[in-house]
Amino acid sequence: MKQLAIKTAVLAALGIMTAPAMATNLVSVPTSGFSVSAGPGQPTGGTSAYTLCNTTGNFGSDESTEPTTGANNDCAVFPSSSLVAPESGYTLGRLATRNLVYNGVTIASVLDYIWRNSGDGMCIFGTRWRMANADYNTTASGTQYFEINDFARKGFSGRTDVTAGYYYTSVSDEVVFRIGRTYTAVQHRADLVDDDDPASGYYAQPLSYASASTAAINGLSTYTSPLGVPTMDQQSAKIDGDWVNFTTDNNWLDDDGTSLPDSSLTYVKTACTSVPSTTTANAYSFRQTGQEEAPLIEVLMSGYVPN
Repeated sequence: MKQLAIKTAVLAALGIMTAPAMATNLVSVPTSGFSVSAGPGQPTGGTSAYTLCNTTGNFGSDESTEPTTGANNDCAVFPSSSLVAPESGYTLGRLATRNLVYNGVTIASVLDYIWRNSGDGMCIFGTRWRMANADYNTTASGTQYFEINDFARKGFSGRTDVTAGYYYTSVSDEVVFRIGRTYTAVQHRADLVDDDDPASGYYAQPLSYASASTAAINGLSTYTSPLGVPTMDQQSAKIDGDWVNFTTDNNWLDDDGTSLPDSSLTYVKTACTSVPSTTTANAYSFRQTGQEEAPLIEVLMSGYVPN
């Protein structure tokens, strides 16, 4: 765990192992999407379902830089602890831990939080996960560690009040690179020569248009040298108001050396009549998007949705 060791040593030396009890803001995630222009990592402009958060580390292919109140903090908030809501006036109404299972193997533990503000009728849904030291496919050679590059949660159809963000709780967390109002996870790969740079054809903010992808995972299914170049359609994600999507990179042991087993604590805020007491089938979708040689896999899980 090269990245974790480096981060721990540096932060300990600087005396900043804990996040400051200050806050930026959750960001709006509208169904109208986000206007983007062509530029580095953005071959063409248009409308995207995604907004950028912390893109240091090139979407997990290199070492990311943790957010602070002064830098790298788009979409980031800084509550005093994971039990405290990122905005004032909220009371924790639910805290639950469950296992994420694929192929009969527990690949991660998932922790859910729900806070509610009875004064304004809003809920904040928080979810984070820790990857397991487990082989999800014993029929393949070597140990196959599951990698979560993307997490999507549903239940927001017709809602115009949705905001989202994340809390980087510790040095074992990976940051959130982008947040979108879409069901589709879009693959992102690094250049094989310099992992600070995106590979040719990959978008920081995948475009949304009438024929854009509605698949769970959009990208290339093979990993070759030289890398294949995706078409714009293979880097697209259609806006879907029912879903909020977080791009990150968590793995117990990552092929690219940036092994961070814990996610940041992800948040989605919207109106609710009460704290949900039961989960809804297939409300969560975890995706392994083939950032390196891993196959494209979606794992569905029951989850909490606003009532």
